[in-house]
Amino acid sequence: MKSENGLDEIRRILIALDASPASQAALELAAELAVRYQAELIGVYVEDINLIRSAELPITQEVGYYSGSSHDIDTPHLERELRAHARRVEQLLASIARKGNLRWSFQRARGVIPGELITAAAGTDLIILGKTGWSGGNKIGSTAREVAVSSPIQSLILLKKVRPGSPTLVLYDGSPAGRKALAAARRISRPQGKLIILILAETKVKAEELQEEVQSAFENIELQLEFRWVTDLRADLLSYLARISSCDVVVLPIKREQFEPEKLIAMLNEAECAVLLVR
Repeated sequence: MKSENGLDEIRRILIALDASPASQAALELAAELAVRYQAELIGVYVEDINLIRSAELPITQEVGYYSGSSHDIDTPHLERELRAHARRVEQLLASIARKGNLRWSFQRARGVIPGELITAAAGTDLIILGKTGWSGGNKIGSTAREVAVSSPIQSLILLKKVRPGSPTLVLYDGSPAGRKALAAARRISRPQGKLIILILAETKVKAEELQEEVQSAFENIELQLEFRWVTDLRADLLSYLARISSCDVVVLPIKREQFEPEKLIAMLNEAECAVLLVR
């Protein structure tokens, strides 16, 4: 099946790096895809300008996690820490790229993190980033939220490592956006893996028609297909279906009325797996 959005030509993958567990999981998945498609890895580390500006304010205090004592933030020390942090993630990227014999590059920028990432993503095919950064928990962080809503290219947002061999779930409704999502799901699925197609249709007759359409498109492709049918799409339902199907990646076409920003963020907050947003 020929992709309509370029995901059959994954040549440059951008990874947002901050050394958080979610970021490291993003790097590992990016490296796997880069090996599969011989793509270039582009790592980006952004020094948060808002953090630096806050440190310069006389009222800003740093509170010790264990001691509870507070003291003024040393701005030069903070900048040295950020540079050291950037070196560490660059070394991690270099190590993983060497193991896969991959082309790679590293960029360090200073600015508002989401904006810098979106700017750096120009000319790339896919941006991969952690869902939460250092905030932890399951709720989407501010950086991933802004990238999910504003990125002009496909965005893969994940919370934890993607298990080898885990199924991929994709939403399909027969629309052009749905066909793009289907093509993207095929590209990120492992060879001979399992692809679960969630058919969104109002009637059983329409659902069967869409299922036949998918089966025809995948006739000569070695993927195990499984179909489910829903008449409505809710964040909790999507998360539940992904969980009971043991899916680690869900692929969503987001140029749809169902995915206005508020609903998209609700979907991402509910998700316990990686979510690929296809535009």
